[in-house]
Amino acid sequence: MIEYLTIPNEIMNRKNPLHYALFDFKNNVEFKLFVTILAYSTMIYRTTKKESEHYFSVKGFLGENSIITRNNMTAKKIIIFVNKLQSPFFDNIEVIANEIHFKLSSKYKNDLRNNGFEKINLIDLKSIADIRSSKLSVLTEIKKEGYFDYYYLCKVLDLNGIKRRDNRIAKIKKAFKNIEVEFEYKHPKNQNEKREEEHYKFFYSKTSLYSDNKKVTNVLSDDYIDEIFSVDDFDFDEIIDSSIKS
Repeated sequence: MIEYLTIPNEIMNRKNPLHYALFDFKNNVEFKLFVTILAYSTMIYRTTKKESEHYFSVKGFLGENSIITRNNMTAKKIIIFVNKLQSPFFDNIEVIANEIHFKLSSKYKNDLRNNGFEKINLIDLKSIADIRSSKLSVLTEIKKEGYFDYYYLCKVLDLNGIKRRDNRIAKIKKAFKNIEVEFEYKHPKNQNEKREEEHYKFFYSKTSLYSDNKKVTNVLSDDYIDEIFSVDDFDFDEIIDSSIKS
């Protein structure tokens, strides 16, 4: 079974249409399945460099070393999922005779050609039981320390449907705890406190999980991270007002 998803750094740019598409799943098993398929597809394309259609066998997807188990997935469900999949990562993808045939999209191929990469260890996802923790695990594997803006996490972890701010924050904190990543949420202590630059951000570090205890260099510069995870897409006043009322 494949061990890593090798992902272009450019996809972590929120302006990249593939960024949110990577996390556009509400089901944990389907998210893990998609990441596995993308890992195989990426590896094959980067190895062959061919523009034609590629394929690989679904054999081993439910094996002992897979992040997908027979408890929540079957070969039939895999086939149904793939044949219904519509993703901007692929121009075409379908199962033919127990083989996944695919052609990557021009956008994704362009990102693969022109950018640096990070490796996502897929086995880390195996024991994670909920979708938000799985997504956060991928995010913190790409960017091992720094911060994520609260409003960004609400969007990417699909929390905006939850009305109360405290409940959304609780979900984010639970996801960090589930993947055993140290974090601190910085925010105003009350509505009268002046808002600081560091407020409404989850600061975290995954580097302490590594046995060598060496500082891991951020994949992206601070300026680039600010661009990626800026809060321009959010109406602060509306969000804050609604949270105060709740």
